[in-house]
Amino acid sequence: MLKSLFLAVTIVANSPGYYTSLANHIKRWLAGERVQATVIAPDSMPVMLKNEKTVFLVGLDSPSSAQMQALRDFVDRGGKIVSFHSSSKALADLMGVKCTGFRSAAYPGCWSRMDFQTFRPAGFPISIRQSSGVLNAAVPASGRGGRVLAYWSDRNGKPTGDAAWIETRAGWWMTHVLTADGDERLKAQLVAAMVGASEPGKWSAAESVARREKERKALVSYAAAQVPQKGEIRAVWDHSGCGLYPGDWPRTMRLLRNAHVTDLFVNVAGAGFAHYASNVLPRSKTFSDEGDQLSACLKAAAGTGVRVHAWILCFTATRSSSGTVADFGRRGWLLKTPAGKTTEYLDPSRKDVRDRVLSAIDEIQASYAVDGIHLDFVRWYEGAAKPANAATVVSRFVLDARRHVKRPRWLTAAVLGKYPACVASVGQDWCSWLDTNAVDYVVPMDYTSDNARFDGYLAQHAEKKSRARRTIAGIGVTANESRLDARQVIDQIKLVRGRGLAGIALFDLDTVLEKDILPYLAMGLWRSK
Repeated sequence: MLKSLFLAVTIVANSPGYYTSLANHIKRWLAGERVQATVIAPDSMPVMLKNEKTVFLVGLDSPSSAQMQALRDFVDRGGKIVSFHSSSKALADLMGVKCTGFRSAAYPGCWSRMDFQTFRPAGFPISIRQSSGVLNAAVPASGRGGRVLAYWSDRNGKPTGDAAWIETRAGWWMTHVLTADGDERLKAQLVAAMVGASEPGKWSAAESVARREKERKALVSYAAAQVPQKGEIRAVWDHSGCGLYPGDWPRTMRLLRNAHVTDLFVNVAGAGFAHYASNVLPRSKTFSDEGDQLSACLKAAAGTGVRVHAWILCFTATRSSSGTVADFGRRGWLLKTPAGKTTEYLDPSRKDVRDRVLSAIDEIQASYAVDGIHLDFVRWYEGAAKPANAATVVSRFVLDARRHVKRPRWLTAAVLGKYPACVASVGQDWCSWLDTNAVDYVVPMDYTSDNARFDGYLAQHAEKKSRARRTIAGIGVTANESRLDARQVIDQIKLVRGRGLAGIALFDLDTVLEKDILPYLAMGLWRSK
């Protein structure tokens, strides 16, 4: 049996939310490889690193003198550092790296794969897929013995010449961060192999491969034993709006068709952007770089049996350009917190805001043969000051949307699953929307890895059969709130069926869903009868 590792993972002080989330992904990956990890704050390093051999630094951009001294002492004792997305000259000097500046991708998909060199340490993957839009670029410092361990390639497989990983005597330096958007098994293998390279005996590549193969065989048996159910909705959210393979919608649609997916919610618009040829909303950079995503998606979907729903972010400036957000602010559209802080959420009580979204709905229906309109962020911001009639304001908008979306097109809405708490918190009285036929289906985002809690949400959704028949349970495969493997997804789908709901929607269309979830659903639960 391998020894457990007490691992210190530091989080940059000025952005603990984002970097803590990334650190917790590393912790989860290591746990799957039987390596114990602990997430700490930077100020804890002087104490926590005294007995360590490996430390992962996530976004440590401005280390203090005390923190740097702790790291110097750590390296002097033979410890290995794994640093992600830092521009710290002091840290770079310690590790034998030269920072060459912050860079944004020159074109879509510029940095889409990390290709490791043949001299990589034992257990390191050959390549890892990941889309990164920015880098803190770096090269090995001259005369320090470092070397580039992996280079970035673009989505077409063309090498860019940009370093992804640098290996030095002090450890490893990544020019970005490891995100949870794909190839997670290989990312787990990578971080575990770094531990193994730092501390022989902590991790074994051979044992890891044998364990994963045993787990895979057991999962195949379990997945193949499941029984399909006729007539259920099997939906997938595509948060990127570009499909799984940007620039190649037919390939995405073949994947969905072969997995027996029935519906796709494709994120093509919001109050401040459009991935389609809009004359109402600002056309996005994605539209400029990649073309009309809604047109390409619909063309590829023809003949596949997959229904396409235009997913619209209603009352948020998410994905809007900074100029658009500033314009919203000048118009007085942005909500404020009780303390007066401006947010990036839009005020649903403003008629001009509501009319903007309704005009986009009309435009999409007039120009594109979509099967439905899918509303998201159709609510108030939880942290904003809200009027006493907050829920009434949102419900009136949904009723207006119903008048604009004519059947047989569906009107669906992604909603918070914790009902009735969401009525008071964000003004989202979605049970009333079902009872008044304002929507065809609601899709509660029931994101949790706790099956008992998940079933508790489903029990509420199924209190009335009339509601259950028009409720699609949202399962968070790769959500912030939950990360599920194929067995967990299968078990949650079975719970949904047991409650008599209309179907399920999986979040999100990414390489995890492609490689680790859909193939197992197609073996049993979603196979053709």
